[in-house]
This record gives sequence, C-alpha cells and structure tokens, in this order.
Amino acid sequence: MWSDSETDLDLLGFDFLVDEMVVALTQPRLLPLTMGVTGGWGSGKSSLLKIVAAELAGLPDDETGHFVVVSFSPWQYEGYEDIKAALTEAVLARLQQEVEADGPQAERVGRLRRMATSLRRPVRMLVGTALPAGAAIAAGAVEPALADTASMFAQGMVGSMESSQDSAGDSSDEEPQPVAAGAFRQQFAELMESLHEVRAVIVMIDDLDRCLPHTVVDTFEAIRLFLNVDKSAFVIAAHAEVVQAAIDQRYPGLRRSGTSGLGAEYLEKMLQVEINIPALSAPEAETYMHLLLSELHLSQDQFTAVKAAVDQRRRGSALGVALNVGMAADSLGPEMPPELYQDMMWAAAVAPVLGSGLRGNPRQIKRFLNTLKLRLAGAERRGTTLDAAVLAKLMVLETQYLSDFQRLFDWQSAGPVSGRGDWLAAAEQRSRGTGVDEADPAPNEAPEAPSASGARDGGRGAARRPSSREMAPAGGLDEEVRTWAEQLHIDAWLRMEPALGGKDLGPYFTFARAKLTLGANTALLSAHIQELLGRLQSDVASRRRAAVRQAAESVASADLPTLVDHLLQAVMHDPAGAATDGVAELCERIPAIAPVVCERLRVIPFEILRPKITTLVRRLPEADPTVSALLDGWEANPSGGFVRAARQRGRH
Repeated sequence: MWSDSETDLDLLGFDFLVDEMVVALTQPRLLPLTMGVTGGWGSGKSSLLKIVAAELAGLPDDETGHFVVVSFSPWQYEGYEDIKAALTEAVLARLQQEVEADGPQAERVGRLRRMATSLRRPVRMLVGTALPAGAAIAAGAVEPALADTASMFAQGMVGSMESSQDSAGDSSDEEPQPVAAGAFRQQFAELMESLHEVRAVIVMIDDLDRCLPHTVVDTFEAIRLFLNVDKSAFVIAAHAEVVQAAIDQRYPGLRRSGTSGLGAEYLEKMLQVEINIPALSAPEAETYMHLLLSELHLSQDQFTAVKAAVDQRRRGSALGVALNVGMAADSLGPEMPPELYQDMMWAAAVAPVLGSGLRGNPRQIKRFLNTLKLRLAGAERRGTTLDAAVLAKLMVLETQYLSDFQRLFDWQSAGPVSGRGDWLAAAEQRSRGTGVDEADPAPNEAPEAPSASGARDGGRGAARRPSSREMAPAGGLDEEVRTWAEQLHIDAWLRMEPALGGKDLGPYFTFARAKLTLGANTALLSAHIQELLGRLQSDVASRRRAAVRQAAESVASADLPTLVDHLLQAVMHDPAGAATDGVAELCERIPAIAPVVCERLRVIPFEILRPKITTLVRRLPEADPTVSALLDGWEANPSGGFVRAARQRGRH
C-alpha cells in the first residue's frame, strides 16, 4: 500500500522541474520573487515543493550564507487564525532560530513578532465565513448565472455577522494598535539585510487551493504588504483555476460585463515565474506504476538500484518508458521477486488505458493501485482467490466508464437468459482478430502484455493488432453488443490482456457492488422481465423502442411496477445514460407510470440531467399534472430557457 501524503522521493521524474525551480530561486538578481507551481489536484505539487525544499536545504554554504526554507499551509490555520498574522509569525519564528538568543538581531525579531501580533483581527465564526463563501463558490461553479447573487448573499451574511461582533466587542477596554504596513516592511527588510549568514528565505506555501476566497486574498496581501523584500522568495503551489475563481468570488464587483472576473490577471501580476506540472504521459504513467510496485516488493538496496537506473534512462529519454519488467530484470537479475514480475505484467497491460483515462494524475493512479491491493487482500481474507490481472482490467472499466461496467455486469448476470451465449468471448475475438483460445494464455503462463512504449518484458517490438473496424463482423454478436464493442474505448479495453471470455467474473463484481445498481435483485426477476430490462437500456434506439412496444403489450400489470422500479434505479445511477431514454419512451407509451417517473426525476440535479432533458420534454406526457409540474420546475431554472422552447415545439 502507498500513502497519499507528499514525499521527497521523486518517482515522477520531476528532476527537470526541480532544476528549473532551484536555478530561479538561487539567483540573487531575481529576488524578491513570487513563484507559482500550478497543476491539478493530485498532480504532485506538494511533493515537488518538498523535493525542492530538501534540495535547497542541502546546498552547501558559500560566502553569501545558506538558504532558510519555511513551509506554510494557510489551510491549516483557516477558521481560527488570521492568515496575515499566521504567515508572518511562521517566517519570523523560523528566523528566530537563525540569530543569537541575546544578540541585537534577536531583539529585532522579537519586536517584529510583537508587531505581527497586532496584525491579528477577531476570528469570525466558521458559519460566518466558510458557509456563505463556500456557497458562493459552489453556486458559481454549478450555475454561473447564480454567482453574483450568491456572492451578494454571502457578503450580506458576513457583513451582518461582523456588525454583530463589532457591537459585542465595543465594551472591550483594549483594542490592538494597528500596524503601519510600511513601517513593518521597512523593519523586516532591515532584519533580512542584517542576516549575513542567510542567502535567502524561501517560503513554501501549499494548499492555497483548498482555502476560502478571503484566505486566498489575505495570503497574497501578506506577501505583498509585509514580507516581499530583498533576499526573500515565495513559492505558491495551487490549482490556478481554483485560485482564480476564489479571487473572482472575493471581488465579484470586478466582473467584466457581469461574467468574467479578473482572477487570472490578478494571479498573473502576483506571480513572476510560473512552473506548470504537466500531466503524466502514458509512458510516464507506466513508469510511475512500476516504480510504486517496485517500492512495494523490493528491499531498500534493491529499490535504490532500480531507481538509479530509472533516473539514468529518464535523463537519456524523458518521454519514454523508463521501467518495465525487462528493465527491472536487467537491474535485479535472478533476485527479481516473482510477485513483482506478476504485478508488473498486469500493470503494463492496463497502464496505457489507465494513464490516459485518469488524465495522467499521480494521485488517481496511486488510489487505483491501493484499491486493487485492498480488494485482493480482502478476497484473501475471505478465502477467495482473485487474479490480479483480471481485477485490474475490470477496475479500468469501473473507474473510467462506469455505465459500461454496469452494462458488463448486467449482461453477465443475465447469463443464458440474454440469449447471447458467450458474448464477451465473441466481442474479444472481434477486437483482437483472433480466436479466444489464442488470446487467452495458458493457465500457468503470464500474459505477454505490451507496454505503453510498445516494448514487452525484454524490450522486443510487438506486432500491431488490427482494430475491430479492420475485422469482418464476427458471428454470434447481436446488434447491441456489436455497437457497444465498436466504441473506441471499449475496443481498446477488449484488446487489453488478459482475455475475460469464459471466465467467472462474479467474485470480482462482489467487490464493486457499491457502484453497481440492480445487483442481486435481478436474479429474482423473470427471464422475460430481465430481457426487457436490458433492452430498455440499449444504446440502439430501434432495439430499445421494440422493447417499449413489447413491454406495453405483454407485461402484466402486476409486473410493470417492478420493471419500472429497476429501470429507474438505472436512471438514478447514470442519468445521462440510455436508461433515461428508455424510461421516457416507456412513459410516453404507458402514461400511467408518469407520477413515479417524475418523482424520481425530480431529485436529480438539473445540470446532471441536462443532456437528456430535451428528450424527456418531448416524450413525457405533459397532460399529466406531475409531468407539467416537473417541466415547470426545469423551465424556472436559470439555464432552463431551452426547456421552454422544447415545450413550445412539442405543443405545435
């Protein structure tokens, strides 16, 4: 298992980013400097800061002294501490360690710390800051038209609470004396100039993108007003778009024409240098997965040797695979653990699809591996044996294409009832261009899976397999399965090792039951209802509408509520899926089910259901009062203008 915490061990190949940052931060002519490290959540920003901090701290002293590194997370102080004061205190407390206890510099630091105390302002209750501001951000993210209204509401709530707190505090005999920003800044600059053994103070600010808007702005203000002097640098790691949105929410009055704010320009002015962390490419994701697995299975000495070889390969080719099973064997020889070999084989098979599907996000890749290892351990505890390669392939579909994973489960559960036979084996045969027996490795033989670079365990080239579109249609595939299999992502998944046709996948679905709908209840349905239920969720319109006609003509009144309930469970699970089309068409044909359908649809957020709303407006029987009320609610939504137009077209 792997911790989700930041680390100073570089498994992501960040050395080129580390070099860029260290060079900039050690150039006296660039100071004072504010540097931004930007990237999405889970991209490795915190780890990069930790690696750079260790690099700076390890630089040898020279005639200009050494670097002092201060780590600060405004998020940890939010809600109970003034951020300006907290940041200033963190810097001064660290500088206190650099001066003699009884010297004149210690007296300067002490005086500045006392001045910093007066920067503190009364801390508002959490309900007065986090809730209103958070509501403003959430409203703006879900529906931009609500952003200004929500911001005004939030400001009104906070202002009202501030007035109440000010009135309650009028009886206080003492008020902290305000600090002149210029005076504090001047004395801080003089202190920095007097520290001859300090080359520069580097402040690493992390987690800013977790903070509320006022905290984001206060952090930048503390840097600008008090601390940004010679021999200082600030490195801010954050998701740029989140910080920009926070600034826009903090200053809604600066929006241009009521829409776009100035957050991006504000950030651009504050950051002199920006380091952007790129998403991992497929080869980089494969290398990262193999490094994590190596760290899990190898001794410290073995892992150090493997890591050194990876670093060497990365210097030669930064964009290629730097570790696979063959490269690991070159470093370890006969000492390579069998468990590592097996894990690296399935990792090589899933890495290309997994890396692209998770957008090259290291945290998501690590969580995928942790979930897989937890499921394997849980199965072992229950006395169940799972094949890690099969589990990994199924989890790729589960984590990236849940509706397709649900469909796989539904078809597998239907079994002979579906009349499709071994449809999965036939679909794999179509995509692979080979018989299932050829694609499925021998029982004790590891699958020969290509890596993202096209290399196999020994680095040999792999012949390209034809895609399903290059193969003649395979017999045994009905229209729905063929349509499903011809999707590009499903075609790639079907060609992934190992082949699953003919395997009992029931034990694997057990560990994903929290994400699946219908579940074991479908086993209690008649074969006829199960077959209709599957066809009503078909992406093939003709197949789905034929099922609607058949349901209207042949389903007994006692069975209809069961069919509708299961179909609506699928809608709630994936509102943008084909089940929503099926329920709309069924409701059009059988208007009596409209009340229960509308009751379920009403709880689904407008924006989630939006891709299907036009279809629902066209199909649902508006003569029913529950349908009319539902459509009125959608039309009243700030983004519901198209609902009104669709209703008008339907009336004509």
